[in-house]
Amino acid sequence: MKKVMGLIAIVSMLALSACAPNSPSDPEPVLKVGMDLRYPPFETVDANGAASGISVDIAKELGAYLGREVEIVDISFGNLITELNLGEIDVIIASMTINDARREVIDFSNPYVYFPQVALVNTAFLQANNYTTIQQVLDHDQVVFAGQKGTIFLSLPTSLAKNPGPVIETDNVGLALTEVSTGAAQATVLSLLAAATNAKAFPDTMTLILEPLSVNNIGMGVRKGEEAFLAEINAFIAQMETGGVNDRLRDKYNPTISMNLV
Repeated sequence: MKKVMGLIAIVSMLALSACAPNSPSDPEPVLKVGMDLRYPPFETVDANGAASGISVDIAKELGAYLGREVEIVDISFGNLITELNLGEIDVIIASMTINDARREVIDFSNPYVYFPQVALVNTAFLQANNYTTIQQVLDHDQVVFAGQKGTIFLSLPTSLAKNPGPVIETDNVGLALTEVSTGAAQATVLSLLAAATNAKAFPDTMTLILEPLSVNNIGMGVRKGEEAFLAEINAFIAQMETGGVNDRLRDKYNPTISMNLV
């Protein structure tokens, strides 16, 4: 598994070129960062109920770069863009894929993470059909996928399946995993790091297939028209490697998920 997670990390994170941090002379307002804290290891809560995870630490690093205190605002994924445009948050850092539909209503930063999307499949289903590849799963007649409604984790696999059965929409990832574990659904799709982490919780009932269905660019979302703020965010992303952000993430998360950032 350590070798697998090392491969995950190499594919998963990318930082660009260097840029010096800001040094504002006046105190800045609190930076309100929106995310859905139900997606470990990126967005989650610790044993004390405090926001934690890779995205949380990236948000704090961004705040330090901008000289602003950070407040993590827990919002369901489907409502993040609405709350951003209502002014309830300043930026989305929530493993959100950059796509044309979202670009119509918000602006995105440059990518700061690249997420391979992979499947967790019910082990009994695989064994009964002697399947070993994701294409065999997608070609299975009336294959049932479970996933959180309104996310690419549900729309992507059903769009690729040859003749999909009815989907099982859930309110969160945990419920989708339960559907697959019990056999009510044959598979669910998650980003590679999240899938590998969650696979450990279901060693007897779910199998991780590492062949990616797609690789998604992940960006930070801001309101339309905030060009100066977006430029600051892109400058932060550009120096994540050279500025030591990625090293700090490696140091913190490597014992848990064998993460190597590049």
